[in-house]
This record gives sequence, structure tokens and C-alpha cells, in this order.
Amino acid sequence: MASMAETGDIHGGEGQERGRLWRSVASSLREDIRSGKLVAGMQLMTELDMARHFDVSRFTVRRALAELEKEGLIRIEHGRGLFVAEDAIPYALGERTRWTENMSRASLESQRRILASSIEEADAATLRNLELPRGAEVVVIDSMGEVSGRPLSMARSYFPAERFRGIDELLRQNPSRTVAYRSFGINDYKRKSTRIIARLPSVREAKTLKLPKTRPVIEIHKVDVDAEGRPISFGISCFSGDRVQLVIE
Repeated sequence: MASMAETGDIHGGEGQERGRLWRSVASSLREDIRSGKLVAGMQLMTELDMARHFDVSRFTVRRALAELEKEGLIRIEHGRGLFVAEDAIPYALGERTRWTENMSRASLESQRRILASSIEEADAATLRNLELPRGAEVVVIDSMGEVSGRPLSMARSYFPAERFRGIDELLRQNPSRTVAYRSFGINDYKRKSTRIIARLPSVREAKTLKLPKTRPVIEIHKVDVDAEGRPISFGISCFSGDRVQLVIE
């Protein structure tokens, strides 16, 4: 239910009064977050409870929350609720980029899990990046990376099927690529190239990563090679743009 301040001004200065109200709500929440009263990762009260707490309409609360989300102070996860935003995770990109090492360095609890896998004929981009002949097959793996139970990234990786048939099953048992590669006689590998793109998420990406459709994602194209310089994987990863801070090493 709207407050008297909101309903009483319908016949004059309505927009100005509503603007004052949502800014007041936003300011109160902003101060609580910056003072540490509301800490990173904390779940906030629902829109309805917040409307009752501030004695305003849900429309006013929603407008205030949209402003705080735009500022990066809160995150809205549809189906889960409202949360105080955490600091961006530093994610190092270098010659030996490793998910596990990056998460351990940040002292974060993380996991990577396979969503699906298949064997397909490689498309032109995959053939080029893996230096394969036309008609070659690849093992395709879709995976998702999570940190503290929250989705952080989703990826599609391609491996030459002739050399790595069965790698998807190994990665289901143990998500470490370093361990999986050892089963194929590869004791070390490094990053040959990395390409970074900023863009808006697709509908599927926004849903999987629990992001607003207006929040940018970071797309990373990468090629890894073995000790002899032969390409062993080509991958395209999509990270939640406000949850990672890429560090080029």
C-alpha cells in the first residue's frame, strides 16, 4: 500500500515527490552498505518487507533497488532474492591460466561442473584454432563455474577427438584439466592466445548466470597448447562482468 506522502500528492508534483521517496530509500540502503551495516553477500529483505519498512510503495522500492544495482552495490537474482554485491574476483590471465589456482589465490570455494558433452564435426573457427583438417571431429564440453554456490561463468570447450576421446568422462570425475591431460601423456600446457570481448548476455546466459539482461558479460576466447606447441583445446568462456576483474599477467 502506498504511503500518505505518495497518495496525497497525486494531484500535484507527483513525479517530484516519488523521485524524492525512491532517492531517500536508495540513500538509506547505500549508507548501510557503505558503513558495513549490510555486509557483502548478505541477503536483503524482500521488496514487500522493504516497502513496509520504509512506508512506501513497492514501485518506489523497485526504483531505488534498480539504482543501487546500476551502481553495483546490490545484485538481484531472480528466484533467489536481493543481495549486497561482493567485490569483483581477481582472475589472472597469463601463460598458465588455471581456474583452480585463481580461485585458491582468492581463498574462494569454487567448483566447475559439466553440463553437457558431445562429439561433433568441427566448424570453421574451431578447425582454424585447433589447426585441424576439414571434417575433423572434436569433443565439445559445456561447463559452468560456480563460486560459493553462485554461477560465475559458463564455457564451451573443444578438444581434438582423435587425441582426447573420453576427456569429458575424465572431467566429470575430476574437473582439473591438468589431471585429465596427464591421462593423455600431457604433463604441461600453456595459453597460446586470449581474446577478450565485452557484450550484453544472451537470454540463456542471463538466465544461467542469474544476470539482468542489461548487465555486460566478458567473453574470453582462448587456445591452449602442449609443450610442443600443438593446440589441445579451444574455448569460449562467458563471465559475469561485475563479478570478475581480469588481471593480465
